[in-house]
Amino acid sequence: MTKCHACGTEMLSPERFCRNCGAPAAVLVEDFADTREFDPVGTSAAAAHATLRTSSGQFYAPASNTYPLTQDSDASFQTSPLIKSLQNFARRKLVWLLAFLFLLVFIPTGLAIGRDVIRSRRAQRAEQARYAELARQRKQIKQAEIAHRSFEETVQNALGFRPAIVSVAEYPDLQGIFVASLTSEYSPAALAHVQAGDVLIEFGGQPVRNNGDLAQVLDPLKPGAEVGLKLYRDGESIASIIRIADRSTPPIQPKTEAKDHGFLGLGDVTRRCCVPGTRKWGLEVHRVIDNSPADLAGLQLGDLITEFDGRSILTPEEFSRRIQLTKPRSKVKVKFYRGNVPQTVELTLGHGW
Repeated sequence: MTKCHACGTEMLSPERFCRNCGAPAAVLVEDFADTREFDPVGTSAAAAHATLRTSSGQFYAPASNTYPLTQDSDASFQTSPLIKSLQNFARRKLVWLLAFLFLLVFIPTGLAIGRDVIRSRRAQRAEQARYAELARQRKQIKQAEIAHRSFEETVQNALGFRPAIVSVAEYPDLQGIFVASLTSEYSPAALAHVQAGDVLIEFGGQPVRNNGDLAQVLDPLKPGAEVGLKLYRDGESIASIIRIADRSTPPIQPKTEAKDHGFLGLGDVTRRCCVPGTRKWGLEVHRVIDNSPADLAGLQLGDLITEFDGRSILTPEEFSRRIQLTKPRSKVKVKFYRGNVPQTVELTLGHGW
């Protein structure tokens, strides 16, 4: 007995085909020899209908040269295109899904990066513009300072006083050039009886409202020219004539060392209006240094100083200049108001060092 090599069913030795599946038994050499008489007419029909009888009485059809496909093989053959279509469809869906995820993730990221880059560039341009504007403003300020120093130097040399801006708080309805202090006792302004605290409102017959107006009138004038001017002082308009000096040469001033500067001992004074019963300005005392000449002379906080050594005092700059020009141990008279009462004290200046 043998077993079918296809399904494993036991086969009798004479059986050449499996009773169960019809598969041929093991191939024998004699199977390749055709011992029957060749019948060209009935060979195919006889072969198609021939049967073999076995000892068990069952009949079998002879094995054909080809094997029929099983149902499973047919099903797999028929469904393979569908499976391939589904697979291709799944691949396409997967590709589209990946593309969608790519767009969903990378496009917002790219937009955010682009937005950040644009914002960064805008911020950089704004920062550059801000720095450029600051540089331009600094340049303008520097140029204005240079022009202002040049103007101050010209006025000090040509007219003999230090100019300043008119305070709106002091003179709300007045425009002009404020005389902060004189440069010397023999300057053109001093000889023209200009005093510190005056406001120059007219020069050379032209109204003076600011530095530009004064510079425009002063520039074409030659040294030695005499020019009329008008001053505002204590509520009155005062006219005078000034002789123009060389604007390139500073006025002659006495040089004194620090040890030769006088010392009064008033730590802080400010301009205040008005002297009781008048429209005159004075210097209000805000601090008196202990054991200083001013303290020993009896000056107190709130006193309003109007004169120093016989000269009218209306600005802190002029007051400081007068004190420094007075030698130590010199005796001077100081006039002041304490409330409504005018008073005068004589004191001895100390050393400024």
